Amino acid sequence: MDLYKDIVFEVLLVLLIGVLVMVTSSLEPISKGFFCDDETIKYPYKTSTVGKTFLCLFYLLLPNVSISLKYYWTMHKNIKNLYVNIIYFWLGSGLAQITVNLGKYYSGRLRPHFFHACKPSIECTSQNQYITEYTCTNPEVSISNDSRASFPSGHACLAFYSTVYTILYLHNYKKNVAWVIIQFAIFTSAWYTALTRVTDNMHHSTDVIAGSIIGTSFAILMMYEVKIRISLENINAV
Repeated sequence: MDLYKDIVFEVLLVLLIGVLVMVTSSLEPISKGFFCDDETIKYPYKTSTVGKTFLCLFYLLLPNVSISLKYYWTMHKNIKNLYVNIIYFWLGSGLAQITVNLGKYYSGRLRPHFFHACKPSIECTSQNQYITEYTCTNPEVSISNDSRASFPSGHACLAFYSTVYTILYLHNYKKNVAWVIIQFAIFTSAWYTALTRVTDNMHHSTDVIAGSIIGTSFAILMMYEVKIRISLENINAV
């Protein structure tokens, strides 16, 4: 009975983290000024090569499918280990996303396509003039607000979190060349996603680097916590 209570409690906590993700995602970034001659924020606006829908579906399903398939193929199945790996994945993904959302809110860094997405109503009297007060004239408010949320990259964070978590989980499953290539292919998907954020003029390279570091760090931390918890539970079960 205590085990079920712990599971319900942990699931509720992870759901609470999910609510916080949605709350922090709705925060409007702080307003930040810019120089009239800043060419790094005058790139054309493009649609994302890797859209948010595909990003979430692929990178949120990838680890869960991998964990479930490994459980199915394992001879000595342990349902508790399956639960621990899945619940910590969702916990880490939520915490990583909150970290990214807060970074976007407090930094307010302008995206490379800021001028095209915001269409600020300004009159520059000199090229080195610093503008602090402006109004976005783009009628699509969501795009205007999003143009001020460049740092760090949420796409890179989720992609690297998901792939690194999956690679670490599957690391000890098999030892052969084919398995290494599979792990490399999984990693390459995250690398490709991160690169498109720069080529699509959605992020500066430093935004992508920061997002990748955040995602990788949380993946390593969560997998470490999983291994510690499973080890402790195995000791207590003896």
